[in-house]
Amino acid sequence: MRFIMNRFGNILTYQELLTVLPGENNEPLISLNSVCPDIICKYEKTDMIPLTGNDIYVRKTVAEKLCRVQERIKKISSEFQLRVVYGYRHPNIQKKYFNKKKQELLEKENISDENIDAVVHNFIAVPEVAGHPTGGALDLTIVKNGKMVDMGTEIADYSDEEKIKTYSINITSEQMKNRMILHDAMLSEKFAPFYGEWWHFSHGDREWAYFYGEEKSIYSPIFFEKK
Repeated sequence: MRFIMNRFGNILTYQELLTVLPGENNEPLISLNSVCPDIICKYEKTDMIPLTGNDIYVRKTVAEKLCRVQERIKKISSEFQLRVVYGYRHPNIQKKYFNKKKQELLEKENISDENIDAVVHNFIAVPEVAGHPTGGALDLTIVKNGKMVDMGTEIADYSDEEKIKTYSINITSEQMKNRMILHDAMLSEKFAPFYGEWWHFSHGDREWAYFYGEEKSIYSPIFFEKK
């Protein structure tokens, strides 16, 4: 389940995201793999590979910010590297996931038509407000000597919904310390954290705008395939 929180620590609802106006500055998507070679870019899910190959795409500013985050964590430990496992997601893929979850919930629960999108959003973001289709959201962690530092869970391991929350009380102090290294490094470049998943951050999307009190987003969902 998704637990989106604003900068005050409150869970952010679909209705609240709708209060942020959609913006688009037409900034291009670029291959993170080619821009910052010090960052390990490797998909764990294969859904985007038919559209973009093995390259992970993000907006240009996002890539530049990530390069600086990599420099920052390198100063903490020369053995640290960012590992990005997901960036841009095609809107059609987001829609596919959303519709699948919607159908599952409709078959199990008695939910009215007017509330269904808000309920599904708790699990899979409504495509029009989702971050990944904008190219501004990404999933990442830190590795040391090629091995992921201990964050308490693997990325996208939903077997314990409490444990994946950034400030979970079910992890060790060392695991929390590692999460905070990633968290603080990302916020130093004005990424917005998604406190329901310690690995998810964004810049420029509607969640980012709400977190930082902006009236509109910088990016909106775009349709992109590698030429």
